[in-house]
Amino acid sequence: MIEYSYSSPEMQAKIEALLPKITEHRRDLLMKVVQNRTRHFCMVLEDLFDPHNISAVIRTAEVFGLEDVHIIEEVNPYKVNKSILKGSIKWMNLYLYEKRKACMEHLRKKGYRIAVASTNTENSVLDLDLSQPTAFYLGSEFTGNHPDTLAAADCEFKLPQYGITESMNVSVAGGVLMCYLDHFMQQHGRKNFTLPPAERDALLVEWLERHINDDTASSSITRIACE
Repeated sequence: MIEYSYSSPEMQAKIEALLPKITEHRRDLLMKVVQNRTRHFCMVLEDLFDPHNISAVIRTAEVFGLEDVHIIEEVNPYKVNKSILKGSIKWMNLYLYEKRKACMEHLRKKGYRIAVASTNTENSVLDLDLSQPTAFYLGSEFTGNHPDTLAAADCEFKLPQYGITESMNVSVAGGVLMCYLDHFMQQHGRKNFTLPPAERDALLVEWLERHINDDTASSSITRIACE
């Protein structure tokens, strides 16, 4: 059995009541994965219109252990491609916003610094202070991030590149970005960026209940209204 330290006797009892309802393989996998989950970094998708790109970023975020993806649909509605997601959405928490202002307000209240991808800056992602919790904005396929978002951001960044083409496909850019973020966490000890024990246990309970109840996307999506 995977080594696991519970945050409290109450959470231990709650989790251990659920574990017998799943296979040993699934139990070990979920308990291993949840211990590497992080909210230190998160992805923000601003008005992407292509379901392939949205789905690819969500799937890649899950693979790299980022628990939350925030999706602004002020212009383009949230749509996904299930064949691209490959079930990843079941283990993610997605936040949908009808207004970009609500997204930024919510992230700032959570303590995130706002970093926006831009072709108009010389600042590389490698120049950022990644020790701070950071929300990384990826803009729409044709127009990038909205001018209001750029104006309100704490910093802008670009990915290192050495070719003539000005930019990458947005889902590819998201994957490259997450590689850099993962490398940073590995260099500085991933355990320093993982969830606090109580939050980790709560997420494990959520995962177990989703799996046992065969619940899918509906339980992982939260809509945030303007305040």
